[in-house]
Amino acid sequence: MTATTYYAETADRQLSEAQRILDRHITSSATGRCMECGTLGPCHKRENAVVIFSRTLRLPRRQPGVTRPELVGARRVCEPESSYGFG
Repeated sequence: MTATTYYAETADRQLSEAQRILDRHITSSATGRCMECGTLGPCHKRENAVVIFSRTLRLPRRQPGVTRPELVGARRVCEPESSYGFG
C-alpha cells in the first residue's frame, strides 16, 4: 500500500506542475505563438505537460477565453431555439 500512496502523491505533484505549465504556456488565437515564451505554439513545455495528462488518463482544467479569441474576431454564439417545437 505504501508504494501506491507514494505513486499517487508523485502523480498528483506531476499533474499540479503540468497544470501550472498549461496555464502559463497558452497558444494565442491571434498570433499562434505561446504567450509565455513566444515560440510558435504549442511550445515544447506545453506539449510535455499534455503528455503527463495523457499518461495519467486525466484532463487538465480549462479556462474559457484564455487564448483571447476576440483578437481574431471570434464571438460567442448562442444556441438557436429548437425548430422541433420541444422548447
